[in-house]
Amino acid sequence: MHLTITAASTALFSTWVFVENLGLLFDAGDGVSASLGQKGRKVRHVFVTHADRDHVCGLLQLHQLNAREGIPSIYYPKDCGSFPALKEFMGNFDPQSGPATWIGLLPGETIPLDKTHFIEVRSSEHVTSDNLIKALDYTVCAMRRTLKPELRGMDGAEIGMLRKQQGEDAVTEIQVERLLGYSGDAPKLNAERWAGVKVLIHEATFLEPETARRSHSNLPDVIAAAAQLQLEALVLIHFSARYNAEEIEHAIREHAAKAELRFPVFAVLPGQLCTDLLAAKPVWVPEG
Repeated sequence: MHLTITAASTALFSTWVFVENLGLLFDAGDGVSASLGQKGRKVRHVFVTHADRDHVCGLLQLHQLNAREGIPSIYYPKDCGSFPALKEFMGNFDPQSGPATWIGLLPGETIPLDKTHFIEVRSSEHVTSDNLIKALDYTVCAMRRTLKPELRGMDGAEIGMLRKQQGEDAVTEIQVERLLGYSGDAPKLNAERWAGVKVLIHEATFLEPETARRSHSNLPDVIAAAAQLQLEALVLIHFSARYNAEEIEHAIREHAAKAELRFPVFAVLPGQLCTDLLAAKPVWVPEG
């Protein structure tokens, strides 16, 4: 599946990522509704990573314009009291719209999107508070049936007869693919955490390690950790507005070359709207 991704992300101001194929929105920063326009009606699932303003301030307008008969489902960290408060405020502020469905999540849960796709939920290190989990990250997974290894090479007619006699489970098995990882805000890229993911969307707020602070990642460390993964693409978001596009792209190419990255790197630059992101020109493409 080619994932059609629209995104905007500027650290401190607004972050959101829309996966159109799946009606899936990660975070809901300011401007998401204005940017998506009528496509906002396609949003059926909103997965919010944490309650920072730049990740939630677009929820009010998204809800006002598009909530209907329980759609969209808005998922959030269950331990974070900001979201029930926000739900109550929206109901009082705009009682004629919606309502959406609000669901608090805990790490380890899986949320179905459709018959073949689901979301894995995990705790994030971005926010820690008295053993409460107030930040999450998400992985989009797909289930597909494949022919059992021991039957490969068998005649098609024989396989068809076996299926007819014993059912689908006798000839195929379910495999899970980790299609897309979304970190939200994170103090670092943990390579083990994202093993097996095909496309990873990860923050890289700062270009230099010495300026990194407040539980955010820096580009050199993200690139170095990503080099341990077998990705099809890395998408970098949440850059600080202190950097311009030229500085960011130069830094990405410099560190990607140093790490000898074997996959393309895309960037959502501050103040820019990226449509069909994975079809755009990457900032970094490996030689050969």
